[in-house]
Amino acid sequence: MEFLSRHKYLALAVFMLPVVAVFAFGVTGGHIGLDDWGYTSGCPFVKGGLTWANVCRAFTDLGYGAIWMPVTFVSYMADVSLFGDDWRVYHAVGVVLHLCNFVLVALFVEKALRLTSVRSGNAAWLAALSAALMWALHPMRAEGVVFVAARKEELWTLFSLAGLLAYAGFLEGRRIGRYAVAFAMFVLACMSKPTAVAFPLLAASLHLLPNVGDRWRRLLWLLPMFAVAVGVGLLTLHSQSHPTNAEQVGLYDAALWWRILNAAVALGLYLYYTIVPASIHIDYMAVFNGWPQDGWLGLAVLSFALVAAAVAFVKSDARGRAAILFAAALFVFSVGPTLGVLGYVNGDQSMADRYVYFPHVALAFLFAYFVVRAVESGKFVRVAFMAVCAAVLLECVFAVPVVKSYENGLAAYSRALAKDPGNWRALRVVGNEYCARMNRSAEGIAMLRKSLAIRKSKLTADSLAYVLALKGEPDDFAEVKRLCAEAERSPETDKGGMMLDALGVVMMREGDFKSAARLFSAALNAKERNHSPDYSMLWLGASLANIGAEREAASMFIRARASRIQHVRKRSEEALALMKSGRKKVFDWNWAEGVTSD
Repeated sequence: MEFLSRHKYLALAVFMLPVVAVFAFGVTGGHIGLDDWGYTSGCPFVKGGLTWANVCRAFTDLGYGAIWMPVTFVSYMADVSLFGDDWRVYHAVGVVLHLCNFVLVALFVEKALRLTSVRSGNAAWLAALSAALMWALHPMRAEGVVFVAARKEELWTLFSLAGLLAYAGFLEGRRIGRYAVAFAMFVLACMSKPTAVAFPLLAASLHLLPNVGDRWRRLLWLLPMFAVAVGVGLLTLHSQSHPTNAEQVGLYDAALWWRILNAAVALGLYLYYTIVPASIHIDYMAVFNGWPQDGWLGLAVLSFALVAAAVAFVKSDARGRAAILFAAALFVFSVGPTLGVLGYVNGDQSMADRYVYFPHVALAFLFAYFVVRAVESGKFVRVAFMAVCAAVLLECVFAVPVVKSYENGLAAYSRALAKDPGNWRALRVVGNEYCARMNRSAEGIAMLRKSLAIRKSKLTADSLAYVLALKGEPDDFAEVKRLCAEAERSPETDKGGMMLDALGVVMMREGDFKSAARLFSAALNAKERNHSPDYSMLWLGASLANIGAEREAASMFIRARASRIQHVRKRSEEALALMKSGRKKVFDWNWAEGVTSD
């Protein structure tokens, strides 16, 4: 260990190895439907790669995805231009960024230790490295690293840590160049994710440390940063409430008392999952304007943590009190913007592992501080070393299955369902997968119905109606018509077209080909359609042929003949041949689905 303490960069390389080994499990060709596709392949100004027009769109489209993060979008564009639109590339870049942040966390913790009057140089570096390793390997990092849409967490953390290091250097030497670097990093962090509006408060937290000379008068240097933070904050409120191509959203639909309660519960649960990470998963849920899920647990843990911190603060010396105050400020200020007190958009999403990607740096500092104090006192050194080794091994054991769970949507939400059986979104995603790809339609339909009973969601209703229509049980047709009643009355309300397709299938099964043709046509013209049109074109062609619109039917069959789906191509070619020969045939549902051969 003494050898590593004297060779800084070698120590960094050695400590990186377990991080690479754990997160290599996340470099796969899969992804999660929640924002992954919308931020990358489905984003109109990302999928074309790094062009001037796309970069301008990233900066000027304030409401895409209800978040303004142009630097993050530009990073996705760079991936596409340099390596192609490949999920393995997105995941690999996430791991590289995580390694960069590991280095920055180590450097930042060491700097903060020195500003806290820690005198053990080599011990401070090894303690900072150990704390950074525990930060990097914690299972809650999986969401921030492997979840492609969470790259914004990595980027705002990277720029914020670089900015804090530059600002700490400015406080030590008062060189204006370092302040300029800190300011630039702050701006880049805000353009990576608006959570970085907390940066001026994070920088102000450094003034709590005893080795910062003239620390209170220098707070005036933060005023320009606060001005920028206010501007970015107002822009963020606009982005969240005015998403592109979507209806305006209410930021304050949840009552203030609930937003405060939910924030307190989330803080407690973050601390609980930090210590007991076995049950973490994607997409934690709460009850909108009701009692938050695991609310008593969260409040109990938060209360215990506050009491423990108060006792430690009273019993510590001046350095210890400064360290505790600094860590608390760093954690609360960095997690604060995501708690929803100032505006709540996500409804029943109470918290997320990715939101503590940066805040856990505060706990890493606190851990390193107490390790160094143990070394300075000469007590518990061996115990501290063994505790670090045991913690790292436990983190690896817990982290690997969590990292693997982010391979795709089914894996991620299956884990969520195992930990939280009432997670409505997990029920929908897993139910869809069971119906579409796993030949477990009965289980999948039951999950979709349960999800819809827990929370009324149009996406869930879309899926349930479509699956029931394809299943073809006459007893289910009434449920399909009930779910799709609004879409039947006003087709333009079904922007994705899935309910119109479901209704069309039911009408086709019932022999009402005129209504089926109308519905399939409307579904194909839906403005925000995101499911394959191939079967819809085949069904529309069959319906048109059956009502005598042969020219329109032939045109649709020609389009469907170019499908990548073999069955659609085969049926389209067969229909065109029959129509050309003049033979009359009813292209009913059995024909479309291949049940009959003639």
